[in-house]
Amino acid sequence: MATAAAIVCAGLMVSGSMTITAHAAGNDAATHGTVTVPHAAPSHPTFSVPGRENAAAPKPRSLTRAAGITTPAQRADFDGDGTGDLAYRDAWGDIYTDWGYDFTAAIPAESSQVKDLLLPGDMTGDGRPDLLTVTPTGSLRLHSGASATYEGGMTSYTTLSSGWQAYNKLVVPGDLNGDGKSDLIARSTAGLFLFPGTGTNFGKAIKIGGAGWSQFDQLVGADDLTGDGVADLVARNASGVYVYPGNGSVAGYPFKTQFKIGGTGWLQYNQITGGSDYDGNGTADLMARGFDGTMYYYEGKGNGFFEDRLATTTGWGSVSQFAGAGNQAAYGKAGVFARTSNGTLYAYDGTGTGKLSTKYLVGTGWARSDSRLTHSVSLRSYGESTLIAHSTYDGHLYNAAMYAENDTDLAAGSKSYNLVVGPGDLNGDGKSDLLARSSTALYFYAGNGDGLSMKGRVQVGGSGWSQYNKLVGAGDYNLDGRADLLARSSAGLFLYPGTGKAATPFGTRVQVGGSGWSQYSNLTAPGDINGDGIADLLTSNSKGQLFFYAGTGVTKTPFKARVTIGSGGWNQYPDLV
Repeated sequence: MATAAAIVCAGLMVSGSMTITAHAAGNDAATHGTVTVPHAAPSHPTFSVPGRENAAAPKPRSLTRAAGITTPAQRADFDGDGTGDLAYRDAWGDIYTDWGYDFTAAIPAESSQVKDLLLPGDMTGDGRPDLLTVTPTGSLRLHSGASATYEGGMTSYTTLSSGWQAYNKLVVPGDLNGDGKSDLIARSTAGLFLFPGTGTNFGKAIKIGGAGWSQFDQLVGADDLTGDGVADLVARNASGVYVYPGNGSVAGYPFKTQFKIGGTGWLQYNQITGGSDYDGNGTADLMARGFDGTMYYYEGKGNGFFEDRLATTTGWGSVSQFAGAGNQAAYGKAGVFARTSNGTLYAYDGTGTGKLSTKYLVGTGWARSDSRLTHSVSLRSYGESTLIAHSTYDGHLYNAAMYAENDTDLAAGSKSYNLVVGPGDLNGDGKSDLLARSSTALYFYAGNGDGLSMKGRVQVGGSGWSQYNKLVGAGDYNLDGRADLLARSSAGLFLYPGTGKAATPFGTRVQVGGSGWSQYSNLTAPGDINGDGIADLLTSNSKGQLFFYAGTGVTKTPFKARVTIGSGGWNQYPDLV
C-alpha cells in the first residue's frame, strides 16, 4: 500500500523528486520508486488590445481621490496609465495582475485560497483599485491595490464577511444605485440578491430576483455600458447575451428593461470578463476567451452595444479564472491520474481547452493489489487536488499529498469498501467531503478543510447503491453551486444532484444516458478542464480511445457531444481517476 508517496498537486502539476514506499499486503517488505516530475512554468500571453499603446509609461496617480469609482478604467487600472488591466488565477493557484507590458504574481500560490476574484474599484480610499477574493469556504476578502504591481503586493487582506459559499455566483457590477460606491450582486438557487456598497464593505441583502436568474451561465459586472453613469449587468443564456441597464434606484429592483446584444455566437466563449475600460477611451469594454484559449476584445460604444470583436492573443487557456469573469468559478481539481497494470502512476493536467497536458511521471510501486486510488477535489482550501489510496491491506484511506507526509492516515475506512469518491463539497460548508461504498451501504465523510483527517462517517444510503459499477464526480454539473454525483449501471448513466445537506446529500436521480455508456472501461471526473466553470467527464474504451464530454450545466442533458481527444494507448491504464 503506497502510504508514503509524497506528491504536490497544483492543478495536477506534480513537482519535486521524492520516494514512494509501497508496502505489500500482509508483510512489511517494501519496494521503492522515484518521482521526478517537473513543475512546468506557467505561460503568460501578452495582454494587448488596440488603444493600450500608451501604457508603457505609467502616469502619476493622485493618492487623495476619495473612495468611489467614477470611470470604468479605475475599476482595474493597477498601474495608473488610464487603461484597465487584468487580474487572474492561473492553474497553479498564483494570482497575477497584468497591465500589458508586464505582470506579477501579486498573491503567490502558497498564500492563495482564491476561488473567485472580483473588481470593486477603490474600497480602501487611497485612489487605487483594490481586489476582492472569495475563498472556497465562503470568506470575502479585500486586498489593497496599493502595491498591485509588485510581487506579493496583494498578499495581505482584510476579511469583510463570511458565508458566501451559499451563493453560486458573486458579481460586482460597479455603482448600481448612484451613490458612488460599488455594489455587489449574489445569486443562489433562491434568486438574486443586491448588497449595497458602503464604500468599505457591503450592506444587508435585498432580494431583487427569483429562480429565473439561474438560466444564465454568465453574469458579468460590466460597469457603465450605456453612458448614463449607472453600472450595468451582462447576462448570457442559451439564446445569447443581454444587457440589464442599471436604473440608479437606491432600493428595489435596480435594472431597467433588458435588451439583447448578441445571439448564440457568444456561446463560443468559456469566460466573459468586464467591468473595465481596456483601451482607455472612456467607455466600458468586454473581453471574452474562446475554448481554444484565444482572447477577444469587444470595444464598448457607450450605448450598451459593442464594436465588432477583435482577436488579440492566444494561449490564455492556462488561466483558470479571470477577475470579473461571469462564469461560476471551478476550484479544486483539473486533471486526472492514470495507473498502469504494473503500478506505474502518471498525472495529466487539464489545459483549459478541453484537452489534457502531456503525461507526468508520478512514480512506480503503486500496485493495484495493494490500493484503490481516488482522485478527490481538494481536501483543503489551497486548491491542490488530493490523491487518496484506499488500502486493501487495512482498509484505511491515505492522503498522498506532500503536506500530509507526516500524517498520511486520512480516515480509518474499512476493508469492506469497494469504491471511494471525492466529488467536492456535499454539505454546503465549502469544505470537500468523501463518499465510500460497501456492498450494503453508502457512507459520507465530512471534510475538516485541512486534508489531514475526516469527520466520522455517516450512512447516507443503503444496498441500492451497489447497482452501480461506477460512481464519479468532481464539482457542479447543473450550475446550482453544489457538488453532484454521476452513477453508471447497466441501464445507463444517472445524475444525482447535490442538495448541500449532509444527511441527504443527493436529490432524486435523473437518467442522463442509456445503456451505451457501458461501452466505456473507464469513466472519470476531471473537474473543469475547458475553463468554463462547469464540471466535465472523460471516458476511455478497450480500443484505447479517450473521449471528452464537456459539461453544459443542464440537469437533464449535462454533457455536449463527445469529442475524441486521445486516439490510442489509453487502454494501458486500467485505472483513470
